[in-house]
Amino acid sequence: MDVHVYEARPRVGGRIFTAILEGNAIDLGGHNISDGGTAKNIYRLVDELHLTLQKNTINFQYDYFTGETLIPDHLLHTGIFDPETLQVQLAEIAKQSRNMREVLNTFLKDDDFFYKALSVRLAAYEGGSIDHLSSSYAKTLYYMLLKGLPHAHQHPGETQPTIDLMSIQGGNALLPEALAQTLSEKVHLNMPLALVTRGSNGSYTLTFKNGQCVQTDILVLAMPCSVYCDITFESEILPKTTLDAIKSIPYGTNAKLLVPFPQPPLTTKRCLINDRVVSFFNAKRDILTLYYTGEASRFSSDTILETYQQERPMLEAAFGGSIPPLSTPMVAQDRSFVAYEGPVGHSWSNDPYAKGSYPYIAPGRETLLGSMQKEGAEIVKTLFAPINHTLYFAGEHTSIVLEAPGTMEAACESGERTARMIQQASFKTRLD
Repeated sequence: MDVHVYEARPRVGGRIFTAILEGNAIDLGGHNISDGGTAKNIYRLVDELHLTLQKNTINFQYDYFTGETLIPDHLLHTGIFDPETLQVQLAEIAKQSRNMREVLNTFLKDDDFFYKALSVRLAAYEGGSIDHLSSSYAKTLYYMLLKGLPHAHQHPGETQPTIDLMSIQGGNALLPEALAQTLSEKVHLNMPLALVTRGSNGSYTLTFKNGQCVQTDILVLAMPCSVYCDITFESEILPKTTLDAIKSIPYGTNAKLLVPFPQPPLTTKRCLINDRVVSFFNAKRDILTLYYTGEASRFSSDTILETYQQERPMLEAAFGGSIPPLSTPMVAQDRSFVAYEGPVGHSWSNDPYAKGSYPYIAPGRETLLGSMQKEGAEIVKTLFAPINHTLYFAGEHTSIVLEAPGTMEAACESGERTARMIQQASFKTRLD
């Protein structure tokens, strides 16, 4: 196959985005490879590209900041759940609930600090607020009530919950950059797509925003559903019902602000949570990640300082004199491996080529991202089934790895499977 990649950005990688902060490679986008559980597809790709993995285990006990004081998680909720009973109970509650707010309300009141802590943790992990999350995410709540996170992070028998953070040594952006090097001059940057048409011979014409046109026999759309609204498709290419369904898929409102600590705090290694942020340190405890949810994630270069200032009381309560002096954070340049000296952040909600962090299932839309069908030797999501054996879809939203949606592993799985389908269709065409 003669493969060309047309990338809207001035870099490859999309939401895999590495910055260098105080000499550390740290990710403003996709961070934890083991969010995908066993992640067999991405591990195989890492081996193929001769990259090196590193594992850091962090303590995931947290303190919730009320606005005035810090409350350790074990004081927020002292109940002990029987795992089997809780699983059955949550499954029944989910059937009777429209969204995760209704699920939570069966356990706790809105003004309960434990309720607020769980709300922001759900929004941080799944992308949407509890009003906008399907009740199917009761599975995530199950693990959180057992003081953990979904299956990729479970450490049975531990008295203190921990998370394994698996990443590529030197930064996760090394993976897409290594892939790009295998294609050399066939990767074209700064090429946002504007229009897709189809000629009488069946080939596609791609028109980019700079006016350049390219023809191709096979087209793979590997971009977030959130940007389809910026592209015009001829009606015979994508049926209107399919296009409208893709456009309707919501994307998470998440952002990262990385804060360097020249002197790592000597206090406990616990995470911090308030009503809009989940925060955690890297392994060396010299960089704190503020992981924003909801409207707070929509910061810009004009508002990032104000956003950061609102977290300062929480940091002062937790770290006292160890907190670094206030300095104005920068919004990261759209280039990987740029070095920064002070706080740096990136809002995925405001990113023009992502318009959100990753897709999530809204109430009543469970079938849209869950319905499957057979396509030759492969299983595909019905919404993203190939069209005419010439138009394909890739990306984590198309993945059939339903237990690890919105992850780098899901994206890799979708790419491997799409490549197999193209090869199979090409082989069948030659036989015919």
